[in-house]
Amino acid sequence: MIDPKPKNSETATILVAGATGATGQQLVAQLLQAGAHVRAIVRTPESLTDSIRNHRNLTIIRASILDIDPARMAQHVNGCSAVISCLGHNLNFKGLFGAPRQLCTNATRNLCRAIDANVPDEPVRFILMNTVAVKNPDSDARRTFTERSLQALLRVALPPHRDNENAATYLRQQIGNNSAHIEWCAVRPDTLINADVSDYVIQQSPVTNLLSGRPTSRANVAQFMVALTQGKTLWQEWKFRMPVVMNALD
Repeated sequence: MIDPKPKNSETATILVAGATGATGQQLVAQLLQAGAHVRAIVRTPESLTDSIRNHRNLTIIRASILDIDPARMAQHVNGCSAVISCLGHNLNFKGLFGAPRQLCTNATRNLCRAIDANVPDEPVRFILMNTVAVKNPDSDARRTFTERSLQALLRVALPPHRDNENAATYLRQQIGNNSAHIEWCAVRPDTLINADVSDYVIQQSPVTNLLSGRPTSRANVAQFMVALTQGKTLWQEWKFRMPVVMNALD
């Protein structure tokens, strides 16, 4: 487990997309607590808690992320040492089947292009919150026939799953491991729950099957992503990889 009390981020500036979501708000709160300056792209700032919305180190960018033009997006990410996407689809009919079906993928592409446009002196860390249901073909053990069948069904029946797959594939194949401006990590939580920070583990591949899963606190996922923005050791271990986050067993 990572130390649940992150070291001070000093003057680091970090952009967060999806800051009003259940995990996104946990992430922003922990980044601010760690001393970072946070730029949050949100459509509805009033969805943020008062303590977050009124924090002196928070800059709110009120916009729908896919409506931001490339030049303005480049301004938003300029000077950021890390960009984190916690975007996801709402679990209702419109969120599952309505537009934009490629929210995560298109936002990832637009943010990465904005980073490239700035030609930063040092690589910017791009952290994508993904899901354990997305397979990492570079490292995951072979899935069972049942799991492969379920993944194929999800890919066809649920656009958000296909979107999550495409976002991770964009990082793996389009950004790759040799970009001069971007280093990335796709964080794959297991079954998300609302709970406080607790002991948790990071694995290269899932240790449960798609039908079982292990409860994983959103606060733990946020804490791991905060830790990825700090220092070099943890980042060197997990950059260009797709770690799985799970609560530790009792």
